[in-house]
Amino acid sequence: MVRAPERALRRIALRAAWLVGSASSAPTGRPDPPTRRTRRVRDDRGVAAVWTMIIVTTAFVGLMGLVGGGGELINERVEAKRAAEQAARAGADELSASAVRSGSDQVDAGEAIARAKSVLHQAGWSGSVSVQGSRVVVTATGSRKPQFLSLLGVGAIQISETGTADAISTPDG
Repeated sequence: MVRAPERALRRIALRAAWLVGSASSAPTGRPDPPTRRTRRVRDDRGVAAVWTMIIVTTAFVGLMGLVGGGGELINERVEAKRAAEQAARAGADELSASAVRSGSDQVDAGEAIARAKSVLHQAGWSGSVSVQGSRVVVTATGSRKPQFLSLLGVGAIQISETGTADAISTPDG
């Protein structure tokens, strides 16, 4: 077993031998640069964990954008469908006065179109309205820019939903 004073002496002797050897080979008086064995090798441990975290975080943010943006688009489509259905019901309520007297379910086309377009406009949508006998068909159209999907480079998306309603003038339909 080597004692502490002997270890210290051995260390001093090795350092002195290195300095003497390097002084004789280097005319400038500076020691030679350390060799590859004495240089500290860079430790690469942990690099894979950093790259894994970067990739996982990027994938997570992308998936959150898709899920959030998809939910946004579904909400917009439901809103357009509700607006179209409500406009169609409002248009179908505009029964022709002569049809009501005769007991039929005929819709006043001009009034039905005007009222349905008014309801669509109030809901923030544009669209088309058609009257086919006692049935009113409304198509709500518009473009919406989703917030989450815009982070992924998706611009405005066109939405179009159709709603229909039948006019009823008697309780038994």
